[in-house]
Amino acid sequence: MSLTSYDLLLEERRREDSAARVFERFMHWGYWENPRDATGEIADYVQAMDRLNAQILSASELRDHQAVLDAGCGIGGTLASINESRSGMCLAGVNIAPRQIAIAREAVQAKNNNSILFVEADACSLPFTDGCFDRVLAVECIFHFPSRLSFLKEASRVLRTGGRLALSDFIPLHLGDASSLSGQWLRRQISSSWGTMGSGWVDGSYREMGCATGLDLELERDITIHTLPTYPLLLSLMRASERRGLRKMIRATRLLEWLSRTERLQYKVIKFRKM
Repeated sequence: MSLTSYDLLLEERRREDSAARVFERFMHWGYWENPRDATGEIADYVQAMDRLNAQILSASELRDHQAVLDAGCGIGGTLASINESRSGMCLAGVNIAPRQIAIAREAVQAKNNNSILFVEADACSLPFTDGCFDRVLAVECIFHFPSRLSFLKEASRVLRTGGRLALSDFIPLHLGDASSLSGQWLRRQISSSWGTMGSGWVDGSYREMGCATGLDLELERDITIHTLPTYPLLLSLMRASERRGLRKMIRATRLLEWLSRTERLQYKVIKFRKM
């Protein structure tokens, strides 16, 4: 079985080299307010990943003494940031990948009178009671889920009235639907390296999906241009790696870059309020 990009990133994280330093906390795209300021250096990318994370946290309107769920929590970086900057928080992270959950449990220890729980679970079938969270986050992961609509239903279920859901997502444009030849080809190319894509397509607009799940869309911001410096840096790291089997990943990453630069793939920050 071939490794996905996330498996390989975890392997790189174990290495005692520059690539390992990149993925100590996050494994997602970066954000540059002015993309021309990107230096291509590893330290710059690390800071950019933190800035992208901050975009979602800012959208969520976090406050102290809240219950927060991070769906698709990766290795715990987003909850680690909240744990360091907020107090009295009840923090929970879910991820379907046991390896990532194990890393998160080891890496993130509660402080500032917070509590933290990491659970191996499906984000579309959450093991939590109705209305138990003030905030739900999903940083660059919802496109991996079997259905965006199913996740929004679950997020709405576990949110209290007035709570917020904040997420980031890749949204394909002008590429046909998921069942078209172009759609099927694209999904195969990307998922072979970057992991399962679910349908890969949104189930209607985010406003429509929100209305169907009791969520009011408050923000839908296209930040694609601010993420573009991620691609040359990722490609540089891949080329510098001594690992085999990266050719397919390089090809898929180049495809994502081309789709993004030609406005066929958008990267958006989205916020809902539970009605």
